[in-house]
Amino acid sequence: MDHVRERTAVGRRRRGFRLTNRVFWDLAVSMVGLGLAVGLVFPPFAVWLGVPSAVATRPLFQVACLVAGFLVGALSFVVCRVVVGGRLTLLSARLRSVADGIAQASRTGDWSGSTPQRIAVDSEDPLGQTARAFNSLLDALEDGEHFRALVRNASDVITVVDASGTITYQTPSVGWVLGHPPGALVGTDVYDLVHVEDRPAFRTRLAEVVAGSAHTACPGARMRHRNGTWRWTETVVADLRADPAVSGLVLTTRDVSDRRELEEQLRTQAFHDPLTGLPNRAVFMDRLRAAEAGERDGVPAAVLFLDLDNLKTVNDDLGHEAGDTLLRVVASRVARLLRPEDTLARLAGDEFAVLLVGEASSTRAAGVAARVLAALDEPVVVGDRAVRTSASLGLATSDTCAVSGIGLLRAADTAMYVAKTHGKGRSEVFHPRHHAAQLDQEQLQADLYHALERQELVLHYQPIVDLTADRVSGYEALLRWQHPARGLVPPARFIALAEESGLIVPIGRWVLREAARQAATWQAGDGAGPRVSVNVSVRQFQHPGLVADVADALATSDLPPDRLTLEITESLLVQDADRATARLQAVKDLGVRLALDDFGTGYSSLSYLRRFPIDVLKIDKSFVDGVARSTADRAVVAAIVALGRTLDMDLVAEGIESGAELAALEALGVRYGQGYHLGRPAPAATGQPADRRHPSSPGAALRVAPVPRSGDPADGDVRLRPAAGV
Repeated sequence: MDHVRERTAVGRRRRGFRLTNRVFWDLAVSMVGLGLAVGLVFPPFAVWLGVPSAVATRPLFQVACLVAGFLVGALSFVVCRVVVGGRLTLLSARLRSVADGIAQASRTGDWSGSTPQRIAVDSEDPLGQTARAFNSLLDALEDGEHFRALVRNASDVITVVDASGTITYQTPSVGWVLGHPPGALVGTDVYDLVHVEDRPAFRTRLAEVVAGSAHTACPGARMRHRNGTWRWTETVVADLRADPAVSGLVLTTRDVSDRRELEEQLRTQAFHDPLTGLPNRAVFMDRLRAAEAGERDGVPAAVLFLDLDNLKTVNDDLGHEAGDTLLRVVASRVARLLRPEDTLARLAGDEFAVLLVGEASSTRAAGVAARVLAALDEPVVVGDRAVRTSASLGLATSDTCAVSGIGLLRAADTAMYVAKTHGKGRSEVFHPRHHAAQLDQEQLQADLYHALERQELVLHYQPIVDLTADRVSGYEALLRWQHPARGLVPPARFIALAEESGLIVPIGRWVLREAARQAATWQAGDGAGPRVSVNVSVRQFQHPGLVADVADALATSDLPPDRLTLEITESLLVQDADRATARLQAVKDLGVRLALDDFGTGYSSLSYLRRFPIDVLKIDKSFVDGVARSTADRAVVAAIVALGRTLDMDLVAEGIESGAELAALEALGVRYGQGYHLGRPAPAATGQPADRRHPSSPGAALRVAPVPRSGDPADGDVRLRPAAGV
């Protein structure tokens, strides 16, 4: 095709040369003929000018006139040929250059060399006007070249198609967008580039534009790259069939693959959990709302709320990467048990939820819950460790929720909480009574926020008795809540709420100050009165202000530091042992004593008894309960006693409730005791201290209230007197 075009261009140039030569030949003939005509008519004119007729009629004179006319015509032609012809030749050469440049640009698409230099305009004659018109033509071509350069280098692909979709023109940008060489797709069907799933909508939009629609934007469509991949594109259509310079539909196509990929990533991040790939809370809540709306049309639904019981332990022992692995395994195992139409979502750190919708959802829910618990009972291999996990699962159906007027998710959450408080690793079906209990608990928590400021919290003191000397050597401060409507609320009802809400920190601070203030009133001048023991919760111990709170309580009350004992649990010692050691040592540096509460029931370890600065071991009530009748429990207590003596620690037996237990403990050498048999907790009143019961007494436990010390007896102990009837 290029050879044909070249031959055509050469032919045009040859025809141009022939045309120019013909023009000058005709001009030469005309001018010479005009000169001969002048020479022919000159003799009669010469007679009129006064030349004698005899001379004017001579043949020689007439020939001379003809020769002179010929020479004048020839000379005029030469002058015209040199002056005018040169300018015409320049104009012709420039026109030929422009024509060749345009022809070349049409073939290659490169218009950068299609406009030569201007012709100088040196006159106002028709040739000057022609030169000016030629220069104006070049200006117009350069303006068009600017536009063509913009089109040629645009990132969008501009395609011209006819009404049937056949490509008649395409910009070079098709190369870097779809990988095809410029012009390679001319003559092909544009619909062949479009993905088969997107083709109907694309074809419909082009047909609408042909029919005169004002909507020119095509739906997003995938177009095939030369390498076989698909690129997401957006196309705008303009109908320029009536424009003779275009005569087609102009498609402006933009590659939006990167944007679509980013949108998909953002959509995934917004609606899916990045760790497990499961739908997140937003997706679950949207589907739950749809399911609850369907309940009004009689379509039942059920929700399973799942909470892992030991994720924190795995994170602490094996690291968070192990915890992440555990979460992924849990998600995979639960997902395998569900149908495609069921929804499994990760709601929070260790919380998952399952939504079942359909006629059999209520009946399926119990079976799904059982299979989930069974699947999670299998060990999970994390690194080189086999980790056993369990979950507490709450189940709620639309039938039970309709009775209590509570949402499915909240009902399942309530049932899960019941399962967790009743032993973990089990499931619980929601009942309306659970909702009532939860509302009561929530109200109690709301009241707890105001209990401290309203001075509703009080301390009761339970005596710690020196069994060998029949004396009260100290008291344990026990928190009570004097609720204005509920009466005296035991700590089991509200301590956990205080821990969860963080109120345990300010409450614990108040307990320290109040107990220290009260204990200071028991001291004689020598500062050797009864000690006071204060329990420190896990959250309070972890709070960075604990040491400052203890120091402030001592300074405010003027209580000697050795009269204050802080009781901690064994679980504190295994959570960041280095930090626990530093904090315990900081407390010891204040002169305060430390007691290890409930010893033997938690993470008992001889290593941390040696490592941590513990002064007192409190033998847990579970061992005391069987010490009078169980050889095994008696052996455990004997071992603890021997251990305490070896490590030079005081021993306190908790929960003594009978004379038999008291006698057994005294026989084993336990020096200090505490329990209902020795005295119930009571407010700090001025009542008389009571003697401990005789070992054989089966009667009701005595009440022992702490009183300000009068200075007698010695050694800071409050002597016990015999109770009435004993």
